[in-house]
Amino acid sequence: MYEELKQKIVEIMKYLEERGLNYGRSGNASIIVREAGHVLITPSGLLKSRLTPEDIVVIDLEGRLVEGARKPSSELLLHLAIYKEYKYFNAVIHAHAVYSSILALLREPLPPVLEEMVMYTGGEVRVADYAPYGTRELAENAVKALRGRSAVILANHGIVACGRNIEEALEVLTLVERAAKVYVMARMLGPVAQLPPSSIEHQRRVYAEKLGL
Repeated sequence: MYEELKQKIVEIMKYLEERGLNYGRSGNASIIVREAGHVLITPSGLLKSRLTPEDIVVIDLEGRLVEGARKPSSELLLHLAIYKEYKYFNAVIHAHAVYSSILALLREPLPPVLEEMVMYTGGEVRVADYAPYGTRELAENAVKALRGRSAVILANHGIVACGRNIEEALEVLTLVERAAKVYVMARMLGPVAQLPPSSIEHQRRVYAEKLGL
């Protein structure tokens, strides 16, 4: 089932590796098929740059296996929690991008410093409280920090980006990582100027309208 969607996930994971947004066996991605109650998710423990469509696992919203021979991602609970809480998200990507991970280690949020950022993220990208990977606590912390946003930084871990489809989730992740890079480098040179509140509010309205919030 879902061969086209499986192929999209495979291509996304290879793209992340090629662009330095993820590496090795880390990271994961999923797509939900809401009418069927099925979630397609990357497997655990495999090199993501070498995935094939046959490696993608299909589960239901309780995490029960529907199709596939692999073990689902260790961050399965994270993906399921996001889909249950935010019905407007249909794809989730978790990656260990370098500059987002720097902020994760500092446990500092990414402020809306670039003109286009809020239209994609909803505002400041918050840092979820720390919890060990793969745990229900991590999932709950991420869901809380995602409220009104499309991305969240996981403390001492990485980044999660969400979208109405997997292409949008990738766009959010790419934009956040670029903004994080610009922000980290700018801070080395001096104080970082913030966007005017009126500009942030306008972009926030655009974001909310897009997602129907």
